[in-house]
Amino acid sequence: MFKSLIPILAVAALMTACAPSQKAEAQSSAAAASEQASAAVQPLAQAAAATPSFNCQKATLKAEIMVCGNAELARLDVEVTRLYGLISKAPGIDRVALQRLQGGWLDKRNACATTDNSETCLLNAYAGRISDLRAGYPVARNDTAVSIGPIGWHCPAGDMTSTFINGASSLVYVRWGDKSAVLTQAMSASGARYAADLPDGAYEFWNKGDEVMWTVPGKGMVVCEEIKP
Repeated sequence: MFKSLIPILAVAALMTACAPSQKAEAQSSAAAASEQASAAVQPLAQAAAATPSFNCQKATLKAEIMVCGNAELARLDVEVTRLYGLISKAPGIDRVALQRLQGGWLDKRNACATTDNSETCLLNAYAGRISDLRAGYPVARNDTAVSIGPIGWHCPAGDMTSTFINGASSLVYVRWGDKSAVLTQAMSASGARYAADLPDGAYEFWNKGDEVMWTVPGKGMVVCEEIKP
C-alpha cells in the first residue's frame, strides 16, 4: 500500500515545484505585455503633446484635423503663427495687406486636404509660408529663434534659396524656379546634410561652409555657392 502512494506523492511534489515557476512565467509575460502596451501609447502621447497654434478641439477643417494629428505639422503651424505675430506688431506694416496674404495662404493650405499626397502638400505649404514671411519682412528675417534664412545659392542651372527650420527634426525648405521641396536632416560625417525620398525620387542638400551639394531626381549632383549679401 505504501509503495503505491510513492508515485502519487512524487507527482504532487513535482506539480507543487512547477507552480511557482509557471506563476513567475505568467507574471513575466504580463509585465512584457504591459511594457509593449506602454510603448505603443508613447507615440500617441508625443503627438498629442505637440499642439498647433489653434484649438484642436474646435477644429472642423480636414487640413486642421490633419495638423492636429501630426507633430511636425503642428510645430510648423506654431512657427508660422509666431512669425506672423512678430510682423503684425512691427511699426509701418500694412496689416490689411498682411492679412490678405495670410488668408490666401490659408486657402492654399486647406486645399492640401483634397490632394493625393496631402501630408507632403501641407509640409510644403507651411515651410513655404515660413520662407515667404522671412523673405518679405526684415523683422521676421532678423529673428533666428527657430527658423533661419532664406539663404540664396548660385547653382549651374539657376539660383535657389534655402530656409532652415530647427526643432526635434530639423528641416530645410529648398525653392528653385517654380519648384520646392522639404528635406529632413540626416546623418553626416561633416557639414549639415538633409535628405528626402519624395514621390518623384530622392533629394539631397549637403551644406559645407559656403557651398551646397544639391541633388535632385534624374540629375547628377551639382555644387552651389552661397550668394553673399
